[in-house]
This record gives sequence, structure tokens and C-alpha cells, in this order.
Amino acid sequence: MTTNSTPHSALPFQKVLPYLCLLALIFYVNCVERALLSPLLVSIQKEFNFSYTLTTSLLVVRSLGLSLSLIASSFLATHITHKTIITLSIFFSGASFALLSMTTSYLQLQLGLLCFGLSAGLYFPSGMATLASMVKKEDLSKAFSIHELAPNIAFITAPFIVEIMLSFTDWRGAMRYVGIAAMLLALLFALLCKGGHDHGAPPRFSTLKRILTKRNTWIFFTLAGIGLTLEIAPYYVLPLFLVDQQNMTTADANSLLAISRLATPVMALSAGFVAGKTGVKPLLFTGFTLSGISLALMATMQGVALSAAIIAQPLFPAILFPVIFKLFSDFFPSEEQSLVLAITMPFIGFIGAGIMPNFMGYCGDVLSFEVGFGILSALTFASIVALFITPSTD
Repeated sequence: MTTNSTPHSALPFQKVLPYLCLLALIFYVNCVERALLSPLLVSIQKEFNFSYTLTTSLLVVRSLGLSLSLIASSFLATHITHKTIITLSIFFSGASFALLSMTTSYLQLQLGLLCFGLSAGLYFPSGMATLASMVKKEDLSKAFSIHELAPNIAFITAPFIVEIMLSFTDWRGAMRYVGIAAMLLALLFALLCKGGHDHGAPPRFSTLKRILTKRNTWIFFTLAGIGLTLEIAPYYVLPLFLVDQQNMTTADANSLLAISRLATPVMALSAGFVAGKTGVKPLLFTGFTLSGISLALMATMQGVALSAAIIAQPLFPAILFPVIFKLFSDFFPSEEQSLVLAITMPFIGFIGAGIMPNFMGYCGDVLSFEVGFGILSALTFASIVALFITPSTD
């Protein structure tokens, strides 16, 4: 929830492009720090001899930090400019990453990841506000398209970054080097960034009760929650599953993980066009159905068929989020949208990127990862019911 961008800071698109690319680079580093934990979990588990449940519980702690900082960001932005928040976010997330390289116990890992989450989660609201302050209104869609390439590219490149770094150092060195790079980038951003000089508006909770009792809020919560889980949870547990239960080498597992994400930017960019042709609900129905089928195949297949299912699985969640947010814009008036996101997204993130990966790790301990994939498949099919609930019109 931010104030309107200051008009004087908006620049023609050609002039603002270098600064927009710098902001996208900041977002990329923010995302790649999160994504790196997936391929690094194998090394961490082996060194500390953790169970799958204990290993993936680290994701819960990190997601708790991310969720708390999302809630706090609206209050913090009323006192500190968005540019300062972004600088602090990327600097201290990098510092936390570097400090994680020195941990020697589970408790230290938890504290380090909690601090990382508290720092990294501050970026997104202020990043969006800074982006909007830099470009003219007619250029916003182009600016958002460039900015949103960052998470997709991060998912693709993170396994390769880990594999390159593990060729000359260990997981500790990988975290240390990435953390130092993030801190240096924060200083560069502070010196060069244009925009983000405004403050956020204080959150207003007068409509909180009405939003929580609104049917549309829970439809959105269900669809976005499952959508994020489909995108994140398999990604975090696949290296453990492939290395420990499918007898792949770490290099092969990381390569398959990266290959499975190669087409996701194209799928995300094409979602809006396809939705315009098919309609929002038919595309969501197709995306959730194909996601459920791919997870069911991951739960039952072996060999080449399993690899094909792993490659196919991320393609369908990639089309869901752009369309879910189109539905979101139809569900809520503009004056309510930021408050709805402030209420729902911390919990959606905590469940999708923390609780569900941890649950799948628990399945890997007591049953098998395949059972976890099967349960997530069943939840995906069950969530389709939300598409057939009539939205409220109040």
C-alpha cells in the first residue's frame, strides 16, 4: 500500500531502462538467494545428517521470516523511503546468507534463515512502488514484464550456480560468495537508483472484517495458495528426492531441476494472451488439471517417464499466477486490492513455500516423496472446486 508515485521521478522508458534493469537485477538476486536453498539442501542434509523433515523445516523458518516482513513492510514504509528499504533488504539478506556459511548447528541455521527471511521479504512491496515511480503510466506493463522475468530466471539459473560453485567450494562457500555479492549490489543500488524516494501510505483496517467475510477472498486464497505451492514445493524437495531416492548424482539432479524451468518464462508471458482467447476460468481449470496429472505421474512413474513428468510439472503453474491475478483484479475494487494482498499473501507464502515443502519432507521420512506428490496432486484437483463457486458481487 503505497502513495502515488511522485510525478517528477517518472522518466521516458528508454532513459529509465538501465535503472529498471538494475532494479530487476536486485529482484533476481533476491529470488536466486531463495532458490539456491533447494539445490543446497542436499549438501546441508549430508553434512548435518538431518532427516528430510528436519531439513525441509528450515524452509518453514525462512518462510515465517518472509511472511512477517511482508506484514511489517506496510508499516515500515510509512517511516522509511522505498529506496532505503530495498537497499537494507538486499544488504541484510546478503549478510544473513554470508553468516549462514559459518553455522555449526540446527539452531544457528534456523536463526540465520529467519533473519534472511525477515530481510528478503521487505523487497517486493517497495520494489513494486519504486518501479511504478520510475516509469510513466503507459510504460508500466513493459516495466513489469521485465521485472517479473527475475524469479523465472532465478529458478533456472540457481541449480547451475550451485553446481559451478560446488566445483571449487562447498555449500558454505557458495552462500558466502552470493551473500557478499548481494551486499555489494545493495551499495551499487543505493548510489545509482532513480526513484523510490516516496513513502508508503499507512494501512487502513476499517474494511478488514468485510474483506475476511467476503467469499472472493477465500476463493483467491485457495487458488493462489495452491498455485504457489505447485510452483515452489516440488522445486525445493526434488533434489533430495532425486539424489537420495532415485540415485541421481547431484549434478544430474540440478541439471534436471534447471531444465524443468527453462520454458516457464514463455508460459508466463503467454498466459495473458491465451486467457484473452479462452477466458480466465477455462484456462485455470486446464492449468490446475494438468498440474494435478503431472504430479500424479511424478508419484507413479520411474526412469524417463519420471523425468518427463518433472520437466512438465512447472509449466502449468507458470500460467496460473498471471491468470489468478487477473481474476483477483475482477474480484476486488482497486482501493481494496492492496489490503487483500497484505492480509492473504503472508499466509499463502508461509503455507506454499514453508509448510507444504516441509510436509513433503515428512512424507519422504515416514512414507516416500511419491506419496507427498500424490497428496499434492489430490489437493490440486480438490482446489478446482473453487472455480465453480459463484463470486460475491458486493
